[in-house]
Amino acid sequence: MAIIPEVRPMSYSRGEITTFVMPHMQNVLGDLFGGHLMALVDQAAAVAAIRHCGGRAVTAAIDRVDFKARIPVGSLVTCIATVDCVGNSSMDITVEVTAEDPSTGEKRHTHTAHAVFVAIDEHGKPKRVPRLRADTPEERERMARAEAHRARMRQ
Repeated sequence: MAIIPEVRPMSYSRGEITTFVMPHMQNVLGDLFGGHLMALVDQAAAVAAIRHCGGRAVTAAIDRVDFKARIPVGSLVTCIATVDCVGNSSMDITVEVTAEDPSTGEKRHTHTAHAVFVAIDEHGKPKRVPRLRADTPEERERMARAEAHRARMRQ
């Protein structure tokens, strides 16, 4: 059994998924179906959460998804998830989504999502997660934003 550290740096707790948008993934307009995008967001967030806690983690909430732009069939979609703050057993995760035209390499930010995952033990009960260490100014800013968001959600 792996030994889980007391603290992990933010840079360690990152998840990334890239997929090619195929015709079976499209909505009636010929773009990536929103439900399929949600599944990709959830998977990327799960990778970040599992890396951070060093074990099992489950989705507790996806409380926000900002749809900024359509993603046409034939695009490469990349979801990058980062753990931005932690509680006792929970992890607040931001997922940034980009779409790329593979023929030109042009990339654009299309969506942002916020999810909360909870680490669980072998009995399905919440377990403590490592503290999160922000090492750069950008990471400290991300952590401050996530902590403010967490405080607003509790009101």
